[in-house]
Amino acid sequence: MNAVAAEWIKLRSLRSTWWSLGAGVLTALALTVLGAYAVISRWDPGQAGEQAAMGIVVAVYVGVVLAQLPLGMLGAMSITGEHASGMIDTTFVATPSRSRVLLAKACVLGGLAVAASLLIAIPGYLYGQAVAAEFHPTSPPAGAWAVVAGGTLMIVMTTLLGLALGALFRNGAVAISVLVVLLGLVPFAGQVLPGGDVANRVLPGYPALQLIEQVPDIMPDPAAFALLAAWTIIPLLLAIRANVGGRLYRPRS
Repeated sequence: MNAVAAEWIKLRSLRSTWWSLGAGVLTALALTVLGAYAVISRWDPGQAGEQAAMGIVVAVYVGVVLAQLPLGMLGAMSITGEHASGMIDTTFVATPSRSRVLLAKACVLGGLAVAASLLIAIPGYLYGQAVAAEFHPTSPPAGAWAVVAGGTLMIVMTTLLGLALGALFRNGAVAISVLVVLLGLVPFAGQVLPGGDVANRVLPGYPALQLIEQVPDIMPDPAAFALLAAWTIIPLLLAIRANVGGRLYRPRS
């Protein structure tokens, strides 16, 4: 717990934390408002209350997923900034176990990612309820919770993937570039290259979009959750393995 508390103190004391979090939340909120209004305004007048409730949740979590890149960048910067300044030496002196340091960072960043998703989802949902009031939306149906869990897991996954890449490369520009390639360029290339659509299905984007009902279902929901969880856990384990047993980082003079 001391390691987690220390990482929270370090993270909250950085202005870049609040800039990244604020940019992600505000951008996603703005797009959620615009997207929800555009979608709801085109609904059939005969839309049932349960359909309306599900439609609001889906519209909101599309906005939540749009916040992933700023939070992924925050995950990368949370450790590459320490490497750049040399503060990582002090961190490892205070907590010699590198695996404990990375897991503490993961706990703090994961909690921050969940909080960011709530900061987007709650106002977005209330806005959607107000715009869709004429359809008398019910409480969210059972299927909505897969959307909520999938959108939230996508945010957590991207944040921790950024942390893992930062720990592996120890350079903010490189880690963020690899993150953008994995989340943006590779899926785009997969859409235009022969056979790329098959490869795209093992990337984190497809299962997340399936869970928030933006693409056709090609796997059971548990398999989609498992694939997202694998993209959350495996890169972090690789980063822990790569960092354990190494010498303290020494910045070049």
